[in-house]
Amino acid sequence: MVQPPAGLEDLLDPGGGDGVDPRATLLRVLTDLYMQRTTHTPEEEHYYTELALRLIEATDVAERAVLAARLAACASAPAPVINRLARDVVEVAGPILAHSPCLAAADLKAIAEECGSAHAGIIAARGSADRGPVRPTHPRDAAKAEACELSDLFYAAGAPERRLILLSLDYATFVPWQPICALQRPDIRRLESAALQHNAETLMREVGRMLGLSRGQARRIVHDELGEPMVVAAKGLFLPVDVLQRMLLFMNPWAGESVDRIYELSELYGDISVDAAGRLIAIWRDAGTAETGQAQHEPVGWRTAAENARRALSEGARRQEPEQDRRARGGERYI
Repeated sequence: MVQPPAGLEDLLDPGGGDGVDPRATLLRVLTDLYMQRTTHTPEEEHYYTELALRLIEATDVAERAVLAARLAACASAPAPVINRLARDVVEVAGPILAHSPCLAAADLKAIAEECGSAHAGIIAARGSADRGPVRPTHPRDAAKAEACELSDLFYAAGAPERRLILLSLDYATFVPWQPICALQRPDIRRLESAALQHNAETLMREVGRMLGLSRGQARRIVHDELGEPMVVAAKGLFLPVDVLQRMLLFMNPWAGESVDRIYELSELYGDISVDAAGRLIAIWRDAGTAETGQAQHEPVGWRTAAENARRALSEGARRQEPEQDRRARGGERYI
């Protein structure tokens, strides 16, 4: 066996020194040394692999996540180390599953089957290019089929798995979505009013219009019993969290029996990023075009059309309001 550099092997003993566990530092130092070169001798790779695997088992999630982020794009990373990190918790495995060129299609398939829906969701987001030639399909058709698969995966998952999928979407490699303009007050009023009146049809129409989704996808969001899809929609629309809470309270039949669930969804709203929500919305859009067979609009064209529609509806609503009502509500503050 190749011996480690002088002094480093002693760091593997956490009982030595001043009581501070140095194994995380050692793992970072070894990785720095390893990544300074793009090619390695078999002895160097063997030495790094053996020590890294030992240290990975002895370090916490945060340190393993740092290691995974560094090795994700490293083409010369040892396969045993990559495979170990890829099967870790999703916070660690995310960047490896999303970016590592060291994972073959067979590896990804095995990981998806072994590790559950959160890992499978990241793998699905890698795109058809990483899966190798499976069948001669048009790239757009393949992307739509992939979107349908990932959308169904999300809806089939339970609450803990959905949370992990949303958190892991920050690692997805597909092009980020185009952010939607923040809603104006009339838009927010229409959404909340529809929810408070239990008007699912209007709510579906407004959600679908604002997010550019098919009717089928909007229906799944509104009628989902767990509530995460509405959280995603609210995040993508920059909806105030208090409005989201009221909408969930009135639209979901379980809300009256489990107020704690409302708080859980509110926390999820704060924990996920706008970009992660937007990426799932983009997946729903592609899945919707696959279901309806309609041509997919370019993002810029859709945003322009949506903004024009929003302005037209807002102006029309203002024209229909009696003048005295507008004056009476002129100083009203929206809550």
